[in-house]
Amino acid sequence: MHAPSELLPHQDGERPSILELASARDVDTLVRARGGSFLVTNLQGNVAPAGARELGLFDGDTRYLSFYELRVGSGDVVYLSAETSVSPYNQIDLMLSGLEREAVLGDPQNFLHIRRRQLLDDGFMEDLAFTNYLRREVTLDVRIGFDADFADMFEVRGLKRPRRGVLRLPVVEAARVVHTYRGLDNVEYRSAISFSPVPLRISAHEATFELVLPPGQTTSVEIRVAPDREGRRTRAVTGSFRERVAGVEGEAARFRERSAAFRCDDAVLQQTLDRSAADLYSLRLPHGEHGVLAAGIPWFAAPFGRDSLIASYEALPFNPDLAADSLRYLARHQGKRENSFTEEEPGKILHELRFGEVTRTGEMPHTPYYGSIDSTPLFVIVADAYYRVTGDVATIRALRDAIGDALHWIDVQSDEGRKFVSYQKRTPRGLDNQGWKDSWDSVVDADGTLGEPPIALCEVQGYCVDAYSRASRLFAALGEHERAAALAARARRLRDKIEEELWIEADGLYAYAVDGRGRRLRTLVSNLGHLLWSRVPSEERAVRVAEALMSPESFCGYGIRTLASGQTSFNPLSYHNGTVWPHDNALIAKGFANYRLHDRTADLFAGLHAACDAFRDRRIPELFCGMDRRAGVLVRYPVACSPQAWSAAAPYLFLQATLGIHFDAGNRELMIRDPRLPPTVGELSIENMRVGDSRVSMRFVRAADRCHVEDLHVTGPPLRVLIDISTGS
Repeated sequence: MHAPSELLPHQDGERPSILELASARDVDTLVRARGGSFLVTNLQGNVAPAGARELGLFDGDTRYLSFYELRVGSGDVVYLSAETSVSPYNQIDLMLSGLEREAVLGDPQNFLHIRRRQLLDDGFMEDLAFTNYLRREVTLDVRIGFDADFADMFEVRGLKRPRRGVLRLPVVEAARVVHTYRGLDNVEYRSAISFSPVPLRISAHEATFELVLPPGQTTSVEIRVAPDREGRRTRAVTGSFRERVAGVEGEAARFRERSAAFRCDDAVLQQTLDRSAADLYSLRLPHGEHGVLAAGIPWFAAPFGRDSLIASYEALPFNPDLAADSLRYLARHQGKRENSFTEEEPGKILHELRFGEVTRTGEMPHTPYYGSIDSTPLFVIVADAYYRVTGDVATIRALRDAIGDALHWIDVQSDEGRKFVSYQKRTPRGLDNQGWKDSWDSVVDADGTLGEPPIALCEVQGYCVDAYSRASRLFAALGEHERAAALAARARRLRDKIEEELWIEADGLYAYAVDGRGRRLRTLVSNLGHLLWSRVPSEERAVRVAEALMSPESFCGYGIRTLASGQTSFNPLSYHNGTVWPHDNALIAKGFANYRLHDRTADLFAGLHAACDAFRDRRIPELFCGMDRRAGVLVRYPVACSPQAWSAAAPYLFLQATLGIHFDAGNRELMIRDPRLPPTVGELSIENMRVGDSRVSMRFVRAADRCHVEDLHVTGPPLRVLIDISTGS
């Protein structure tokens, strides 16, 4: 993700301070996402204080609820619990403390239970239930405060705009208030909040209810918020809360039917897998016929080429539809022309697409913005990986021209494999660094000096090798054998160039990058592990890279740091110079498995498992701080997205690497090669995993130092399953 400051991603040069950020993150938050909308509240279910940086109801990069708070009389509302992982809604349980009149000493009594159930569907809906546990009737003064600032996500993230549009006077009805904003894009935005029953009093920013509760009885209030933007077809938030829940549950059930189910005897891993499955479902963005995965919440609830591709690649064993949808969506937005402001180029895959006012007015170049050096080769890589899982030649044929255009872009950038692919931003609003570590200070030499553009990153060269190799296989499957042979030759040429020019024998490592001054940046970074994922190094060099990455300086116990300790620029609190990113570690784990470095893969999995044990709701965040595990406490990164798509999908790639699962659906074949179970797992089953048009279920069982595959079942067309159980390192 792009973060040109060490704390929070921006592109405008205006950065919030750590104190500003901490004030918005001083308590845990609750997140609910669905269909491009998302809600972030504090633990009590409130959006408070008003305008807090990441809190609110968002849709299409606009905040439609910037303040939302429940107040009950003059008593203290006390937080009891919050549940976000099981139901399709967030459930928050609260209580109200007061003084029982008959108590001799006026002892406080917890007499009122408040249950908040918050649902996202075609808008936001909340069911507020108040239960009186006193032996007498009580009358409650219940107030709901609310507001809408219609802030664009870039403003929420800190963009200072010289001027904004016009907030209209709210329209107040008996049980409904409509807030309206006319943006500088000449588009009208509306946020309509309605109540049932009709409030006792209602104003532009507050609704008041007088609820009479007999002893032991429950009374409910229902609130609905309908976000709307002029020119966009929106549906009314209709039906009861129960009916809306049933609709959401039905859609989720259909998604589960097309997804594999993973079951194991390790509670932490099982809860993590369940949470990841739910997050991947909720992060899907519907856009016309084909949707795409959003990168993460709250900052990146939008299509990101790199993130969508890596996340859907990781999740292929779970649900290959995510990859198919992302590939089709990104192909539709593939670059067609030269544009220096958006950095669009023919064949290039987008970096980020935004939909809010700031983008539509041209204040930011995200219409889409193409400043990513690796999205384009990743597009080709994921297309082949999808084909290997599904054998879906029809989709590959439909994507053939897009794949060809992406390859042509790589050809132009690499002179058909004769030079390295590099980047240099073309617009002041663009990103200084355009690999996955795209913060401004992430590309550094061993002495701490920044790399100068144009910059050729080591892992990007590996991605291009892999893209050429995989495209060769794809075009062979399409019967274009001459083109396949030419692509294979380009892959060999670029691989040889990497081995000759990026390997530094004195260090026993590859250079992180080559910069515009011709310097090879000799920094121990996690990027080197991606070369193993791309199968670039020789066996001997792969082992040396793995040993360096798993050294105490690089591996903190929870994962491989982005930058090893002992390096001049190491900072375990920075965005990219010492933190741990789960998706990064998942790709490296797959790289280790490619070279049968099973012990190293197991060590990485054990680190992730230990980290998951510390995550609230077992939700894997975008990143966490890189302090040594021996300190005893995992340190959260203050503004990490959670959920984050490529973090949610990471466990599936870890499992594919550990279990030795290799897909070849085009040849109706599945291979299980040298399977290993994660260190904490004794038994793991996979049900309904797609391989071509077949469905595979199987169980992996630990037996001493071996792993056996049992209860293998294949439904659908015949499929050859090869199981190679050996004893490797």
